[in-house]
Amino acid sequence: MSYNYRFLIIHTSLKQYFLSFPVMFLVFLSISLTIPKTHQHKKVNFIQEPSQLHSKFNKLSTKEKNKSSLFTTDPSKDSKKTPLSRNSKTSQILNSVSKIHRFYFEKNKYPFFNESLRRIVISFLQFESISRKRFHRGTESLPTQSNLEDLADHIVESSWYRETLRRYTSNNAYGFSEERMIRVLFSIQVAAHFFEIPFPALFCLFFQESKFDFLANSHTGAKGIGQLTSIAIKEVRRLRNNPKKELLLQKTADHLNKVYSDPQINLWLKNLGFNINLPKIKPIPKNIEFTRINSAFMREVGKKLVKNGQTYGENIGLLWYLSKKIRRGRILSDRYAHTHKVFSQMLENEYAVSPSSAYNIETNIIASTMLFNNYYRYKWKQKNEIFDLSADARVIVAVAAYNHGQSGMRRFLINLRKEFPKLEYKFLSAKKIEDLFTSSRLSKALQRPLYKVRETSRHVRNIIECSVKRPMVL
Repeated sequence: MSYNYRFLIIHTSLKQYFLSFPVMFLVFLSISLTIPKTHQHKKVNFIQEPSQLHSKFNKLSTKEKNKSSLFTTDPSKDSKKTPLSRNSKTSQILNSVSKIHRFYFEKNKYPFFNESLRRIVISFLQFESISRKRFHRGTESLPTQSNLEDLADHIVESSWYRETLRRYTSNNAYGFSEERMIRVLFSIQVAAHFFEIPFPALFCLFFQESKFDFLANSHTGAKGIGQLTSIAIKEVRRLRNNPKKELLLQKTADHLNKVYSDPQINLWLKNLGFNINLPKIKPIPKNIEFTRINSAFMREVGKKLVKNGQTYGENIGLLWYLSKKIRRGRILSDRYAHTHKVFSQMLENEYAVSPSSAYNIETNIIASTMLFNNYYRYKWKQKNEIFDLSADARVIVAVAAYNHGQSGMRRFLINLRKEFPKLEYKFLSAKKIEDLFTSSRLSKALQRPLYKVRETSRHVRNIIECSVKRPMVL
């Protein structure tokens, strides 16, 4: 029995061993099929034969062509990305921006464009895009507001453009400065971005205030692009006591300096045909000076005119009269055209070059934006009731407050509440609040002479006309 028992054990073991072979075979077969063969990697050759590349390239879409062109470069050079990628990125940005708004002139067919005006308009239209691509800094606008081409249309169709700017740019004797105009346009865009103000509102405000003329000086003494008064400068000084607001102001000036010195920006301007040197922007001093022109300065202007062959420069009384007309935005006759050039250049060199002067373009625009921003974000209220204004209404009220102070606008809103107890401020459209800006209501609110009331009404309506989106013409 013991022998048979041992034999049975051996027989059973061998039977299980040999019967397991099919199972093992299946296991090894499945492993060999699931695990791919491995070989030594070959070096990928990205360079194709010209004929193969041409036939394949023609079948690709434009987007795919741009992608496939990356594979035609030498891999050995691809590792050295510093100079090559910077140049290619620059060209990509410039090429993409150069195509934006390029059909603006053909679409509108304005008959009064010279080369200088073309450069200025197209730089205005394209700067928003290049700022976004280069610095990731763009501006915003309300849904009801104009786009860039609408804003350009408003300027081009204005009597100021047709009667004044065209004449400035067509006669070299007037000394029109493309550099100053570019600085104005860039400064407004940058200020609108940093202070988070709807760009059309700020753009139209400065156009209405001064027609972008840094020399502008009103009969009340307001100066520069934003028409800063001595009271406004004191208010800006008070606002700057807030560390956050002061930091924001200096960050705006610092970014403008980066824009002015950026190689891509300067190359883009050069490609547009500009031959200008943008200045270095310094931090804005704590005290902004309300610069006043004196007799000594006017005598120097007269000497310069006489030196240039303009004998009327000896008449200082006449120069005071001519300079007053210039600062009021009037254009002189061709006989006195040189006064524009000499007076503006000397005022810039003597005063406006300093960041502490109210005539300085960047200082004036940034300080004026800070003041407008204060009214734009101001909490208008009566006792415990806060007037929750819509965005459109907030812009218009801020424009009026910028022009004639916040106390008058506060009275205006309080009077509206008394007149219309159920009026919902948060649903006020630009059209509705424009209708409410009647002379009688403004007269009660501002408590100023009638000519001041009419001036405010006209001022606000002009800015609304400029900044609000135009109705579509079918």
